[in-house]
Amino acid sequence: MGAILVVVAVLAAWNVVAVPKAFADNYPSWGDVQAARSSEAAKQAQVNAITALIAGLKTQAKAAEDAAAAREKENEAAQFALTAGQNKSDLLAAQATRLKKKSESSHQQAAAVMAKLVRTGDQNLTGTLLISKSADASGLLYRLTSLGKLTSTINGLYSRAAQDSNNAKAASDQAVSAKNALAALAAASKAALAKAVQAQKEMIAALSAQTAHENELQAQLASLTSATAMTEQQYQAGVAARAAAAAAAAAAAAAAARAAGPSAPVTTDARALAQELMGYVSAGQLSGSYPDHIMEIQWIAEGRSVPNCGIDTQVLQVMVIALHTFSSVGVSDINRRCTGQIEGAGIYSQHYAGGGGHAVDFYSLGGRSSTGADANSLALIRILDPRMPYGSGLGQSTCRRNAGNEPSLQNFQDFDDTCNHLHINDPM
Repeated sequence: MGAILVVVAVLAAWNVVAVPKAFADNYPSWGDVQAARSSEAAKQAQVNAITALIAGLKTQAKAAEDAAAAREKENEAAQFALTAGQNKSDLLAAQATRLKKKSESSHQQAAAVMAKLVRTGDQNLTGTLLISKSADASGLLYRLTSLGKLTSTINGLYSRAAQDSNNAKAASDQAVSAKNALAALAAASKAALAKAVQAQKEMIAALSAQTAHENELQAQLASLTSATAMTEQQYQAGVAARAAAAAAAAAAAAAAARAAGPSAPVTTDARALAQELMGYVSAGQLSGSYPDHIMEIQWIAEGRSVPNCGIDTQVLQVMVIALHTFSSVGVSDINRRCTGQIEGAGIYSQHYAGGGGHAVDFYSLGGRSSTGADANSLALIRILDPRMPYGSGLGQSTCRRNAGNEPSLQNFQDFDDTCNHLHINDPM
């Protein structure tokens, strides 16, 4: 029995993620596995079937991952095109405004000079020439020369004003065209984002199915190919033994951290942090909501790099510190990009931007709902504030001000947020 538990401990995974409908039509039961040992032919057939299921899960997960990567590239290209289009539209609009002002200024200047000509040349020049004395001739010629220059100046001003008008109209037409093009770019961007989100969800479904079934299939395969048959009870006992060991290790780590005080150092190793957090999951001290982001922690703990499902080390540390402080913690959001959530600040949220996973939302601390202004939220804020990098984000500022308990902050920069959780994010 002990040897079997050791094998199971290696093969079994933490079954903590709610998984979608199985990707295969059916999976063999442990009864099927035991029955297949009755003959070499039956055993080989079951081995082949299980091997094919395992390969199928991997193939489906890889295909879903490749599709998600392709849709993400298309989404990035569409978002880039939209940003470039918006910048071009803004630039052309500013240029059109500038040229319009220049055109108006040119016309005003021409009109002013024209008014001066009218004031200067309102006398009958022919009559003036007839009655003028020879002594006045030089002065009159000077006036005529000046009027000629003024006329030339006016013609030049009007010519420039006309050119400025043409330039302003051309720029205005370009600005309107660029603005009209934004609608198509925005629609393409929205469609590309929707496809990327759907592909991401399908990839997560495939990976979740693989996570849920592959380890048990591997254990069934080992049972068929080894001298000792394994029962479902033995397999589940191995899973329970692993969970118990992880829970005991997590409890010991939490006890040691609480004894060391809130300033106790926390590792910077992301995988070690994730493994400690999964120990709290096994112990029932860390839970998720819907969609469940615990799977993101699990994959990091297993050493798997899942596209768009990473968690910043600082955020992992925040969760560990929270569990060093309270007996239980509930998280509602980590990496929204991973789960395809477009909500709140959308793609600009710290949960989503930069690959996602730069923020965590706590919906409960110490078994009590978090509002960002409750006693447990305030306690965690005071512990985290001196340890977080300057410029880290803290939600629920209005909730605390309305409750009259906004603390002075050293490194956190707080902002308004809904009062049904406590939001923490690292600087970006």
